[in-house]
Amino acid sequence: MNNSTATVNAGSFRDRDGRVYHYQDRVFRGLSEPALESFRQLQEKPFYTKLVESGKVIGTREVPAQENPLPDDVKAQWTGFLEHDPVAVISYPYEWTFSMLKAAASLQLHLVERAVSNGFTLKDATPYNIQFVDRKPVFIDIPSFEPLQQGEPWSGYRQFCEMFLFPLLLQVYKGCNFQPFMRASINGVDVQAAAALFGFRDRFRKGVMSHVWLQSKLDRRFGGSSANVRSSLKSAGFNRELILVNVRKMQKLVAKLEWQASGSEWGDYTEFHNYSEDDHVLKENFIREAIAIEKPVTVWDIGCNTGQFSRIAASGCQQVLSTDIDHVAVERLFLNPDTPENILPLVQNVADPSPNWGWRNCERSDLQSRSKPDLVLCLALIHHVVITANIPLAEFVDWLAGLADSLVIEYVSRKDDKVKTLLRNKEDKYQDYSQESLEVNLRRHFEIRQQREVNNGDRLLYLCVK
Repeated sequence: MNNSTATVNAGSFRDRDGRVYHYQDRVFRGLSEPALESFRQLQEKPFYTKLVESGKVIGTREVPAQENPLPDDVKAQWTGFLEHDPVAVISYPYEWTFSMLKAAASLQLHLVERAVSNGFTLKDATPYNIQFVDRKPVFIDIPSFEPLQQGEPWSGYRQFCEMFLFPLLLQVYKGCNFQPFMRASINGVDVQAAAALFGFRDRFRKGVMSHVWLQSKLDRRFGGSSANVRSSLKSAGFNRELILVNVRKMQKLVAKLEWQASGSEWGDYTEFHNYSEDDHVLKENFIREAIAIEKPVTVWDIGCNTGQFSRIAASGCQQVLSTDIDHVAVERLFLNPDTPENILPLVQNVADPSPNWGWRNCERSDLQSRSKPDLVLCLALIHHVVITANIPLAEFVDWLAGLADSLVIEYVSRKDDKVKTLLRNKEDKYQDYSQESLEVNLRRHFEIRQQREVNNGDRLLYLCVK
């Protein structure tokens, strides 16, 4: 990063009370005068201190003007600045598993309940305000805390439904993976869309009648109305106890939501792979040796399945980003109590990755902009990329070479049962898929330092270094 300029965090474009800046490997947030005053009131509250100490809210401090290193043109835009503890890798809800979104939803509701109980509120209820640190959700948008005004409702209720509750309900009740819905709209699942997706019988499932169907009816009736709903609620004697009743009911609803993740080939990969035990040991040792030789800080495990090799990598580096297209497999990795804290599991399709999108295509960024690996693991994946996704082998190797200086890649030969299965009902137009082609393309970018055969020579492991 060029330390002479402050880069703006794109996700803060829509917040008129502040903006996040990355500068000299530090994270700052400029605040307007009202937002700065709200923070000063907030940090005096014992409930907020406890939330920070427990790791539920990101560590934050006000930066004295004389100690602010930001450029003068940035400092001139805001009344004051906060500094936040950094997050190793920023992730987005359309990359999370069901249990990750559920954990984030539970945290959001807990924070609302604690804030309202102590005279504050959270004006926003978006999962983009939550990140995962050591596999636990942490709230990062401090200016979202504001003093609660007498008679005010919880303004984040609808946003919570559309960005947390509706995606969770769709996963549980309809068996629809929520990630495509979240990636299709930066604002989540609209209440009218949710109402259309749930059928008549679904109204009798917990949470659908009250939060989906009734809310959609009210939205149709009052959505275009000029009536001042907040004034009406205030004059009717709306108070914070009513907010707390609703929030606590939603806490119970979210806590009871369970997704029975099953029916995944790759989620069961460790039980049904075609390796012998000796081959598994050879592969594990190859990975372990590569990590020891290269000493990476950050490792990407692309196509991680349930994380067997991510766990090996995690023992020798600071951060592992484990990605897979299979929601079930990544869910199991997240829920596995043996998964180290420095593994961040994400649902990600290497052939259709998270894009730059949102306002001016800058509001959310692709994964390569958020994390820079020192070493990439690409194990038993290349045949899926070339044969299933129809990506030329040379282009895939070019992409891998652009990610990191070190690569561990596994070639699965045409003799392997998995490749035979992929080709069974296809016309074989994949002349580029061969050991010779792979090695030629690897050598365009890397030196092949080590090579090892497994599975009777049907699979080959390579350690490649620029």
